[in-house]
Amino acid sequence: MIIFGTRGVRSTKATGTFNCPQCEANRGYRHRKVTQFFTLYFIPLIPLGNKGEYVECDHCKGTFITKVINNTASDDREAFMAMYEQAIRHVMVKIMLADGVIDNNEKVMVLKIINKYGHNDMTSFQLDDYIKEVQADSSDISTYLKNVGPSLNEHGKELLIKCALDVAYSDGHFDESERKMILEMGVIMEMSSAHIKGIMAEFVEQMN
Repeated sequence: MIIFGTRGVRSTKATGTFNCPQCEANRGYRHRKVTQFFTLYFIPLIPLGNKGEYVECDHCKGTFITKVINNTASDDREAFMAMYEQAIRHVMVKIMLADGVIDNNEKVMVLKIINKYGHNDMTSFQLDDYIKEVQADSSDISTYLKNVGPSLNEHGKELLIKCALDVAYSDGHFDESERKMILEMGVIMEMSSAHIKGIMAEFVEQMN
């Protein structure tokens, strides 16, 4: 049986130091490029095009759009990080609530993601209070996601989709309501349906 497909291969274009918005300190970085390859038996053979570029912090492993290398406006960075953190909190809790059941494993995963990618750590008690706020709030996932989507590169968008998948699968099953919400996330961030479904398929393959 012939096994073929596509996958993104990352390479480093340049290295240096920059003011990392997440660490709020000067850190080393890698300017990364993602190239889509045709694969045969999981071996990348033919380059199909550039999927995007991003900057990765050597310390926190956060990823940012390339203009962050030359961005020295601290107010802009702080404003973006505040919106980004709010988007992560709101979207991950919305994914958890999508199937109408609050599973403890989902709560653990949501807290892990918030504290890994957010700027301000949240306790389990604070998460409980925040869940109640989101339940009482009629706004949908676009409320905060639409503000950060245009500033995220492809890798950043994929990261949010994968975090949502981590939350959705953490209770042992993938509900249709969760799938629809994750597809909606992609639409808001202007990702193609094929791109999102490809991320889902790769995620499931890695789990198996």
